[in-house]
Formats: sequence, C-alpha cells, structure tokens
Amino acid sequence: MTPDEFEGMLRHPFPAPGQTTATPDEAAYHMGFALATREFAWVVAHGYAPTERQIVQALTQTMRVYTAASSGKYVSGQRPDWLRGRADALRQIIRERNHTTEG
Repeated sequence: MTPDEFEGMLRHPFPAPGQTTATPDEAAYHMGFALATREFAWVVAHGYAPTERQIVQALTQTMRVYTAASSGKYVSGQRPDWLRGRADALRQIIRERNHTTEG
C-alpha cells in the first residue's frame, strides 16, 4: 500500500507536506458538510426518502452534540466544526426540499 492510498483511507486526511490548505477547523467543517450531503444522496439513490421530520431530528441531535463539543466535552473524536458542517448540510437539505415542494 502506497502512502497516497493510505491517506485516501483516512477519515480526516491530512494535507501533504508543503501543500497549502484550509485550517484544520475549516477542513473539518467541509468534511462534515460533504459527508452529510453524500450520505443523504446515497440513501435517496437507494430508494429511501427520509421525511422532513427525520431530517429535523438529525439536525436537532447534531446541534445538541455540537453544543456539548463546543463547551469542551469529548464527543466521539469529532471537531465541533465537523458537526457544524453537518448541521449546515442538513439545513441546506431541508431548504432544498421545501423549495422543490413549494414550486
């Protein structure tokens, strides 16, 4: 296994030496956002349509965990910004679903 293949397997890949990227908090935010978006797309592609209530419950739970993590409690190793990215993705999904049902 090459180092590049190993880096691709990491849940939170680290930038290569000399590579200029976002701060760890920004990277965590983008990873949380992207993962929530991919998860939602995957479940929809496999024929499951979560209700708005289920999405709101997921958002509520994410915000509870974000609040705990932001206050300094250890929560499953995720950065608070990862959770904030996930919450923003869920909010976007709700907005998009409401926009498509209104028009």
